[in-house]
Amino acid sequence: MLEVLNISMCLKMRRLMLGGFWIILMALFQLLALPYGIAKELDKAPEFELDDLRGQHHRLSDYRGKIVLINFWASWCPECIEEMPSLNKLYEKYEGKGLVVLGISADRKKEAALKILMQTSVTYPVSLDTTGGMFIKRYTVIALPTTVIIDRNGFIKERVIGRIDFSSTAFVKKIENLMQGLRQ
Repeated sequence: MLEVLNISMCLKMRRLMLGGFWIILMALFQLLALPYGIAKELDKAPEFELDDLRGQHHRLSDYRGKIVLINFWASWCPECIEEMPSLNKLYEKYEGKGLVVLGISADRKKEAALKILMQTSVTYPVSLDTTGGMFIKRYTVIALPTTVIIDRNGFIKERVIGRIDFSSTAFVKKIENLMQGLRQ
């Protein structure tokens, strides 16, 4: 009986220590990221200026009054490439109706990004972030793909890490509600 109690106590202590480890790890991440100013949900989205691969200039403040979806990706990221067709369909469906889609690639070389864009027939604007200024310093992207949704007033509404089916009923409804000004 005493042996069973000892095992149970050991398991509880182990869970407590593991939980404490994760809390410390998350706190450390927050502290390390402070100099970069983590852009999180409900924060004002950091301003940016980038030229896309077609030479068109994009500035976040130019899209005030619209929903902005920023998709961070890279040519070497299979999940990023898998989600591109559904993101492109979303873009084509709502282009000119209040939704702006911007892709921002982590690729250092234009050719790598262009090759993927040609293969996937993407039509939404895509920029390169060759210095990491958008990824690390402004939006603190820690994994790819990452999608950031910004509301009409320039606030981050949602951040999603990982692949998304942008054509799913739930995601389309979320975008439509934001475009209509409904609360999520």
